[in-house]
Amino acid sequence: MFTMAKAKFGEGERTVEVLVVGNTAYVDDDFCAKAFPGDHVQVVAANEARRDGSSLHASWKELLQHLDQAYEFDRVVYLSTYLTPHTEAVGDIELLRSVFRACMGRQIQLLFVAGPAGAERTGGAASNADSLDATDAAAQTGKGIIARAANDLCRYYASQDDIQVKILCTPYLYTASAALNDPFLVPLFEACSTGSVALQGAADAPFPLLCAEELAVLVHRVFDSWDATFETLDVADAFHRSTGDLGGALQGLFPGLSVAYGESTGYALPAGDVARKRYGWFQRYDLLRDLSTIHARWVNTRTKKANPLRAAIDRIQLRALPIKCLETGVAWVLFEVLEHLFSQSAQLNVLDYRLLYVVLIGTLYGLDFGLVAALLASIGLAVSYFALYGYTFQGLFYEPSNWLPFIAYFVVGAVCGYVQLRNSEAVKAERDENELVRNRNTFLTRLYHDAIEDKRAYKRQIVGRHDSFGKIFAVTQELDVLNPRDIYRKCCELLGEILENDSVTIYHVSGGAFARLVAASPAISNNVPRSLSLDDLAPVLQGSISGLWVNRALTPGLPMFGYAIERDGAPAVLIFVRQVAESQMTLYYQNLFRILCGLVESALGRAFDYEAVAQDKRCVAGTCVLNHDAFGRELAAEQALADNKMGSFLLLRVVPGMEPVGELVGAIGSAIRESDAAGLVDGDTLYLLMRQATEADLPVICKRMAAKHITVERVDSEDVVALLQRITPAGNGEGETA
Repeated sequence: MFTMAKAKFGEGERTVEVLVVGNTAYVDDDFCAKAFPGDHVQVVAANEARRDGSSLHASWKELLQHLDQAYEFDRVVYLSTYLTPHTEAVGDIELLRSVFRACMGRQIQLLFVAGPAGAERTGGAASNADSLDATDAAAQTGKGIIARAANDLCRYYASQDDIQVKILCTPYLYTASAALNDPFLVPLFEACSTGSVALQGAADAPFPLLCAEELAVLVHRVFDSWDATFETLDVADAFHRSTGDLGGALQGLFPGLSVAYGESTGYALPAGDVARKRYGWFQRYDLLRDLSTIHARWVNTRTKKANPLRAAIDRIQLRALPIKCLETGVAWVLFEVLEHLFSQSAQLNVLDYRLLYVVLIGTLYGLDFGLVAALLASIGLAVSYFALYGYTFQGLFYEPSNWLPFIAYFVVGAVCGYVQLRNSEAVKAERDENELVRNRNTFLTRLYHDAIEDKRAYKRQIVGRHDSFGKIFAVTQELDVLNPRDIYRKCCELLGEILENDSVTIYHVSGGAFARLVAASPAISNNVPRSLSLDDLAPVLQGSISGLWVNRALTPGLPMFGYAIERDGAPAVLIFVRQVAESQMTLYYQNLFRILCGLVESALGRAFDYEAVAQDKRCVAGTCVLNHDAFGRELAAEQALADNKMGSFLLLRVVPGMEPVGELVGAIGSAIRESDAAGLVDGDTLYLLMRQATEADLPVICKRMAAKHITVERVDSEDVVALLQRITPAGNGEGETA
């Protein structure tokens, strides 16, 4: 159900996409035309998405997922289950939450239409969504609490996910549309037709009702003057009808009707006039005046129900072959008995019960069974001729006039069977055509999903095309530093931003059989392994093409994208994207990842070359221990990684002992890992920078140092900051530039 046209929305002219979901029993083409004139409207009924697997979608959650993938909506109208009086439906809040989750991350205007149970105050011009009226007994019922919980859910998502939300509290709905069956009035009329009806509310309980067609007009005006402010709008009850008024009207339509009333106090709406003052809207239609019209339409519809005889015949035709054979035989015996019983009756012997049997079987079961029935009827007739009249076989067929009953049986059986066969074939052809249409629709839906994904990808490409050169230049500038640690950090940031991915990891291979973690995206930095065996990464290293490897086989334990940066013919740095969305397994993302990794490779090549050339200037002569300035740059780079939650480190101070500082400097290289660093500060204090280490690793490190007769103590975070301020070269917080 939808209407489609052009409408002005925002800047320029375009089609506004509207989703109407929830209790859509009151929504038809007329409702859509009044509420969303000129818009493209998609209506999804929650009660049609059954959980028994008989519907097109197994559950309403899958249905919402399907809609989220296939359409991009600008506006959403959610009709609460509690718009129907005395409803016992469940799952309203769950469906509402699914709708909000489908709207996350998009600029969507969402209008939640709640029933009177969702009103949060019983007085005032407009509801204050932050308070509850504890004195309202009806509002404290289970249904009232659940209804207000839906309001709280709207308030939560409006504050958390940048969704523009408004709540519209209205009276109960009824529809006067000829195309719809009112979900409350139609069952109520059915109950009244039995002579008695029970209403849940007390006779004096308020029973506010609003025509759905009038709600459509109000919805249109709300969207027409929409603003981004979250608010709750209350629609007043203009006619102040009670349950007793409804019962009296029903007694006028059903003479002699017995009406029993309950104890419920009902829900009273605030007496506000925000709808009239702000939107120029007021209620015009009263249910009690429309009730006779709705009742007359129900009476006409009731008389047009399907014939139960036709339904019974359809069920008979669907029976299995053995059952059909058994019933054909039983029916033959029955009609033979009738023929013998009534053959002597002056009134009933005018009927040919065997012919009636042939007509019945041929009509029900088709041509084959019609001919079988004709054969059985002929056998029965021949036997009666032999037994009653003394005919012989030759004498029976000697006279041509005796042939006529047999011929009639076969002709009637063939004709009736043929007619039924044609009807069955027509039905089968319609079913086959419907199945073909469904298959085509499924195929087109898949194509549409693919087109939507391509559209989104192309949109991102087009948006980025205008400044693509600027982006490449910006990336180049960001990577134009000489400290590899700064490059690792910037690489994680740029890959995460440009690829829209938060699972980037970078490993450094400095010899041996392991790759050590140097940086990871903040979202996964605490959950990735800090070292990987090169044997486990053999598929990545051996199967890469021009450095790029893609996990097309979806091998568990391996990243989805990998890029190996080699130096001197051996892998030196490994860049991984551990997880990607299905839409990112495209050639576009692969090429984008390859290009970005190529820029990182160039930057790291310059940084490694600089380190090799400046090794003598960076280290204490004859050792691997960094001097004062070089260690300051390394510590600053590692602190930047930690501040961005891309890594962790421990800074240890070597406690002076009996050994001279010079001996410790010369021996420290064998006590630390290749990925760690040692630095001599102020010429007499030796520090150890343990990369990708945490406080939990401190006992193991201390034990390893003690085996080398080296005593260390941890430098806390405040002392690290103070040390950085003292030893980091001025004006070079990002490391040296190329």
